[in-house]
Amino acid sequence: MITLNPLFRDGAVLQQNMPVPIWGRAKENSRLKAEIAGKQAFTKATANGIFMFRLPPLIAGGPFVLEITDLDSGECISVNDILVGEVWLAAGQSNMEYALGSDWVQSKSEKDHSPECTNRLQEREYCNTIQDPSKIRFITVGKNASGLEEETFDGEWEYMSCENAPSASAVAAWFARFVRKKINVPIGLIISTWGGTVAEAWTSRAGLLANPETAALVYESDEILRDENCWNRLVNIGVELPEIPCADPGNKGFSDGWADSDYNDSDWLEMDVPGSWIAQKISGNGALWVRKEIEIPPEWSGKDLVLNMGSIDKQDTTYFNGVKIGGLGKGFESSFWNKTRRYKIPGSLVKNGRNILAVRAYSFLFDGAFHGGKCAYFISQPETEEKIFFAGKWKAKPELDLGVLKPGPSLPGPGNIRTPGILFNGMIRPLIPYAIRGVLWYQGESNAHTVSDALTYEKKLGTLIRDWRYLWGEGDFPFVEVQLANYSPSSDPAFVFNSRWAILREAQWRVSESLSNVFMCSAVDVGDLKDIHPQDKKTVGCRMAENVLHNVYGMTDTVPSGPLYQSHTIEGKNIRIKFRYAEGLHIKKELPQSFYIAGKDRIFYPASLIEIEGDSICLNSENVSLPCAVRYGWSDAAISTLYNSSSLPATPFRTDDWDVSDKL
Repeated sequence: MITLNPLFRDGAVLQQNMPVPIWGRAKENSRLKAEIAGKQAFTKATANGIFMFRLPPLIAGGPFVLEITDLDSGECISVNDILVGEVWLAAGQSNMEYALGSDWVQSKSEKDHSPECTNRLQEREYCNTIQDPSKIRFITVGKNASGLEEETFDGEWEYMSCENAPSASAVAAWFARFVRKKINVPIGLIISTWGGTVAEAWTSRAGLLANPETAALVYESDEILRDENCWNRLVNIGVELPEIPCADPGNKGFSDGWADSDYNDSDWLEMDVPGSWIAQKISGNGALWVRKEIEIPPEWSGKDLVLNMGSIDKQDTTYFNGVKIGGLGKGFESSFWNKTRRYKIPGSLVKNGRNILAVRAYSFLFDGAFHGGKCAYFISQPETEEKIFFAGKWKAKPELDLGVLKPGPSLPGPGNIRTPGILFNGMIRPLIPYAIRGVLWYQGESNAHTVSDALTYEKKLGTLIRDWRYLWGEGDFPFVEVQLANYSPSSDPAFVFNSRWAILREAQWRVSESLSNVFMCSAVDVGDLKDIHPQDKKTVGCRMAENVLHNVYGMTDTVPSGPLYQSHTIEGKNIRIKFRYAEGLHIKKELPQSFYIAGKDRIFYPASLIEIEGDSICLNSENVSLPCAVRYGWSDAAISTLYNSSSLPATPFRTDDWDVSDKL
């Protein structure tokens, strides 16, 4: 029986213009043939039944059929609808995971209450203007923190259609959209992400052992993995579970009629949706029912509608007029906590006037909540795109109250997503050596919890990049990283001497300067000071695309970066900073300036003079008679005031090498 890695399923995109590895399992020692687009390759399965083809380079196009034949038994399998084009791996933590249809609003500003939130507007723009969804495809790697060296994963290739696109990484989706428009070949995206993760979790054991700063972490993990008890944990939830009083006993509320349209819920509690039922003291973790009466206009009666809700932490079963219309998650699955809900309401259930929406939510850990902004909760009529919003006061009643459950000890091992190497084993190893053009990387927030953590990031990220390149065997493929957005709910937005995020941003820049074919684009000006998940993913995807178009595809008419610090010179009381990518250098004067100057006492003062001269800036401060150092945007919540003619922000920088450890 021939089986292929899940990457080789119907709808796959193969990388053009390079040898294409294809692998799987077959009968031991069998002779095998692969054929696609007139190209052939032959190989033989090992004594364990493992085989690997390396097809010759293919030209962009398709759709094609891939056929794998066992020459001994005659068995033949086909993989249909394959395109050849450009394949990119999109990886990292939550800001890469953030889907096109997500609405993880944390900050409470006016945008929460507007008819459309930023990301939802971008989703609609994306879906309403895409011309041929079949030419951009994506496959999402299922979350896996088993602690084992996995060889396969859960995932299917999907078209970037209006139906599928909302579940794709927003940054990756916009990146693919902009790149395809320029190079006009199919684009394939492999999306492997998990929020709250650190770089060392995505690096192989061998790679970590090559770095003295992470080798000790590997030995610590090895010690724990020898213990029988660690293998009794539930995995793929990110943390070790607490002891749960009882498992979900089943849907008692449905049996009691809580979904029915004629059920009397007058004695139920009131709850604000969206919102946390734990924070509102409705119930603890467990099963909670909520109900909402929705008035449907006469012209909608009998027509198919679409229910839209924000994400539900963690699982749901959703009913309309007593009939189940959708639901995500079962058991201890946690991967749906950040997935927006979108369910079809059959016209047979839709009636004029009063209709009842009922949701059974189940949460076994952390918060129990309906997430997103108020704009995420609506019923739409596809024919007219009209909407009825229904956020606000709902009726709520606990079915099962487990109290407020907290995670157990965060020990390395199965289920702990910060364990060194664990996500490489579960979510990267199964992808190697699939032919890719390069990697899109958006991660770093979780490596900036302390200054000391941030100071080690340069070596950790560099280790990851060298590790992946070695194991993929494609040489120094392009690696494009996103420099962290501005964010800090508490720190001074102007200047922080030992800013954690500024230090990590510097580490990101240093990696791009020290390793070949590593490129960086900045999101420092499109963040949200109160929300670690800024909603403007279109700008980030566009900047990654412009960077790749210039650096990878050789389109010199695109600018890959904002102004980058190049050098500095002391000129009496002044200090001059020279930049790359500085054409059209200008200051946004309506914003507070972000340049700070220090003398030998290492005390920084705002610049008093800022003069642009070509590709350089001349600075001084009335408080510093002999300048020694300049820092720009040196804060978690960096203020971006310096741009080039392409409206790209300057990368935060410092000219000094002074100690920025926690002691200062």
